[in-house]
Amino acid sequence: MKNRPLCSLCLVIAILIGVLTAGAGAKFVPELRPSPVEQYGEKDDWLIVRGQVYKKEEKEKYQILYLKKCSVYFQKDQQSQQNQQSQQSFIKESRMLIYDEKKNKIQIGNEVEAEGKLSFFETARNPGNFDQKAYYQRQNIHGKVWSETLKITDHTVKRIQNVLENIRVHCRNILLSEAGEKNGSILSAILLGEKSQMDPEIKKLYQVNGIGHILAISGLHLSVIGIGIYQLLRKLTGSYTIGGIGGIFFFFLYVLMIGVTVSVIRAGIMYLFRVGAEIAGRHYDSVTALSVAAAVVLIWRPLSIYDGAFWLSFFAVFAVVVIMPAGQMEKAKTRTERDIQKNRENKAWIIQIKSMIISNIEMQLFLLPVVLYFFYEFPLYATFLNLLVIPLMTILLSLGITGSFICMLCSGMFKIPGKCMLGICGFILTIYESCCEFFLELPGARVVIGRIKIWQILFYYGCVVVICVIHYYEKKHTQEKEYMKGQECNEAQECEKQRKCGNILTGMLCALGLFVLLHRFDSLLQMQVTVLDVGQGDGIFLKSPGGMTCMIDGGSSDVKNVGQYSIEPYLLSKGVGTLDYVFISHGDSDHTNGIEEMISRQKIGVKMKTLVFPKESVWDESLKKLAIYAIENGVQVAVMEQGQEIEKQGMKILCLCPGSDYSGETGNGASMVLSVSYREFDFLFTGDVEGIGEEKLCESIEKYCPEKAFEILKAAHHGSRNSSSEIFLQRVRPKYTIISAGIENSYGHPHRETIERLKKTGSRILATANCGGIEITVEFGGKIQYTLKEGSEMTAYEESE
Repeated sequence: MKNRPLCSLCLVIAILIGVLTAGAGAKFVPELRPSPVEQYGEKDDWLIVRGQVYKKEEKEKYQILYLKKCSVYFQKDQQSQQNQQSQQSFIKESRMLIYDEKKNKIQIGNEVEAEGKLSFFETARNPGNFDQKAYYQRQNIHGKVWSETLKITDHTVKRIQNVLENIRVHCRNILLSEAGEKNGSILSAILLGEKSQMDPEIKKLYQVNGIGHILAISGLHLSVIGIGIYQLLRKLTGSYTIGGIGGIFFFFLYVLMIGVTVSVIRAGIMYLFRVGAEIAGRHYDSVTALSVAAAVVLIWRPLSIYDGAFWLSFFAVFAVVVIMPAGQMEKAKTRTERDIQKNRENKAWIIQIKSMIISNIEMQLFLLPVVLYFFYEFPLYATFLNLLVIPLMTILLSLGITGSFICMLCSGMFKIPGKCMLGICGFILTIYESCCEFFLELPGARVVIGRIKIWQILFYYGCVVVICVIHYYEKKHTQEKEYMKGQECNEAQECEKQRKCGNILTGMLCALGLFVLLHRFDSLLQMQVTVLDVGQGDGIFLKSPGGMTCMIDGGSSDVKNVGQYSIEPYLLSKGVGTLDYVFISHGDSDHTNGIEEMISRQKIGVKMKTLVFPKESVWDESLKKLAIYAIENGVQVAVMEQGQEIEKQGMKILCLCPGSDYSGETGNGASMVLSVSYREFDFLFTGDVEGIGEEKLCESIEKYCPEKAFEILKAAHHGSRNSSSEIFLQRVRPKYTIISAGIENSYGHPHRETIERLKKTGSRILATANCGGIEITVEFGGKIQYTLKEGSEMTAYEESE
């Protein structure tokens, strides 16, 4: 680094910012501190917000306006008059979001006044779920308002940004109309960075196959735009300067149109370095360009260190410009003339394909820790799929951009070439989708590991560093060997021995690094129970010490797509790619709709082996339809009756209800009740049982587990007043009671009467509405640990047996 002072300086700056951000937190990063609106405002406060629009985002039913330089007035209520604003609280806020359901015609640069209720962004309610608050914190946005009224107070516009915004919207509409809604939305994501109208199933399909990177604006996109125009202008004018200025100008306009992201800044700075080097007639140093980009991004947004896009973008380029050249290029340099001649005589394309496969494998291995930490799984066949995808991407981008502009600028017959180009793009996307479907059908296509620990990442990259050092010394010895070639000397033989030892050591380090990275060290001899926060509903995960995985119910009445966005991400983050058993207590949608959703998404989500229902005589129409749907999608259906049990790896699941003598109505009272035991700890999961069903449950407990006192009770029917009677609670005697209910749900759950009865028995109450997902770990040695979500952090406390 002594010959790269700028590179060294930027690396020091980037590392320093990263350490201070991770270590000092809010003391160093202003975005982590409570903003004025968080300090002085409360949820549902009535606000008047004035600010300047700097970005718009179109959704199907509303638009989002991004405001900066905001003035916020707190009103006592909606009826407060404008002339009273001077008497109300007034603060300055850097940025806010305004949700506009009326989709008023607003332009970038307009100053607007919005009136509505204040709300804040939520942290992840369960481990592995999307953290909305952290996402907007990185952009220094801390509050949002659903506007009741919205008006423009200043019609000043930013002409360049609005022209580019109109071009982007027009281009998106052309892609949707000419390429079809499905392919057009994918092209909009690839060319314009607009993913809001893209089918989430296609997005997930690309991601699980390891080609999700094509949907992000990256260096490849900017190479086609910036480098392509630069080289074209340079050839037309014969001037590096004119070509460089023209390329930079069009590149700048493209970035303004698609928006500034981490990958765009990284690619943009490296592009400017490359063009600048050619204009100045100097050598382009990609390592220096990459380090400058890292420093600039972290100065701009220090919280990017928590963003997967930051690490994937920079590590991918780092592997290309540093790691892979250290291996592949040096190996190529040390080939003998005889080897090179032999390669030329044979089929050179075979050698090129082999080199591409090796390079792709090296890239996948280098990025593996980042992929596992942020996405919890890796696609086994991504190397081979990318060999097809990446070469076609240049064609796709070139034809997509050219075809869009032809269709935008021309009409009638002159649009035909553009339509043909977009048609070819659609054909390429069809190839992508077909290949993704094909590879997903292969054995082991998805390897789900879960979120790995930081120490595992550090250990793995430590092995990578040692391997690089070994290759460095191997290169020196290889050069000595070439120098002494043809000479009969002990030194040459010694070099050959050292090379073989280096290869053996490299293989051992690779195996050790992969073992440590891919092994889950936290699952040995532990039983895990998690009551997920699914809003107004139930969703409970069980894992035995030996790895058997189960769900008890999974649904919600107030969280949309609860299976896709709440349950699946949690399971994947815990390394669960397949559920052995899914127990369905009864047929209400707030217990089943997430499971039904997951059944339809098994290829790209979490697979299920067996759905377990209560006895068939208590099935309602909902359970009958769910059973048929499961069988149609390759999921086995079983029935568990009273007294039957499943016991594996020390964990026993016993069905207590409904019994053969139950004669009540189907529904809540007929809920399947399960007792789960491990070591000396007992859990009782009651579904929505109440009334006659709860009376029968007390009889069943006396019959099948008369001596048990349950440590954990999952309160029936979300804490309804009609469940958890005094007689029942006196029999169960729960030390802890967990209530799964939505925040401020319309049913008023949990009811006050139920809370009072639980407190009277001395049970400690934990509610998902307050704690988020509640994780319980029972260790083999007799210790139980509860992990709760408090604020934006997960805190743990332990209790002895």
